[in-house]
Formats: sequence, structure tokens, C-alpha cells
Amino acid sequence: MSDIAGRPGFEDAFHKAAERHERAWVFVTLVMLMGILACTMYFVVYDYGVVVRTAAYRSDPTALGGPAPGVVPAADAGLVKTGPNAYAVHMVAHMWGWTPSPLHIPEGATVTFYVTSIDVLHGFEVKGTTINVTAVPGITGEVTYMFKHAGTLDIICNEYCGIEHQAMLGRIIVDPKPPA
Repeated sequence: MSDIAGRPGFEDAFHKAAERHERAWVFVTLVMLMGILACTMYFVVYDYGVVVRTAAYRSDPTALGGPAPGVVPAADAGLVKTGPNAYAVHMVAHMWGWTPSPLHIPEGATVTFYVTSIDVLHGFEVKGTTINVTAVPGITGEVTYMFKHAGTLDIICNEYCGIEHQAMLGRIIVDPKPPA
């Protein structure tokens, strides 16, 4: 018995070839989806970071340097040495900036950031690091990080905080160790 093409078994051979072709495209699609998932996970882990040690406690933002809520504090807060090559800094978020900024940190220093806000919710993220803390008015978040390489790092706000949110930038300058 012949089929439409006039050859015996043509339809069966066509369906087998089509099935192989379809399986190949399903495989290619699954490989592409796995690649997209792997790229997404890489982006999430290495761009946004994974904060492993954080803490939060209630605080009064006015107790960090004396400014009343809504008043931008002075930039003299800076780094406080807490031990050999260990420092602490109180970062205060306000519309639309970070205080202190720019912040100079010695290379190889371990810094504990105490982050709060004096007005609205802000996000404290240091690009290229695992630092990512939400700055909440009345709450102080804590994160510790070791700055191993000299360079300039940007502090961004990753929580929408108002009309000038995109311009809310700060800067951390990691100063190189002096030659011995």
C-alpha cells in the first residue's frame, strides 16, 4: 500500500524523522533554559551579594550624632577604630544621600557598618561586595565586611525612596596600604 507521496512507508519514515527533529529542539530549549537559570543565579549571588552576618536593633537616629530627624547630619562621623585593623562606622541614610560620604577605609580593614535612616526606608548596597542592608528609620542594621582590595566602591540605594532615588549615591574609597 502506498501513501500520499506514492512510496511505501514514506509517512512512517517522515514521522520518525520529525520526532527526532522535535526531540532535538526540546533538548536545545532545555539547555538554553538551564543556561538562563545559571546566569540568573550568578547575577543574584555575585551582583546583589549574600549577606551572611547581619543584626538589627532598635535605635534612635538622633542619638548617632545629634541631628534632629529630617536634618542631614554632618559628615564628620567617619570611621572609628575598634581594634587592630577593625573599624566601625555609623551610616545614616537621608533623602537623597549617605553620611558619611566619601568614606576612606584602609585596605585590608574589617569594617562593621551600623546603618539607619532618618526619614524613609532606604537600601544600603555597596556595589561589588556582599553588603546589602535595609536602612529603616528607628532600626539600626549591622553588617561586617573585609575590604581586601584598594579602589573606589559605590554605595547605592536599592529601595525606592522618592523622586531623586536614582541620584542617591555614596562612595567608599579603599586606600592602598603604604609600601613597607
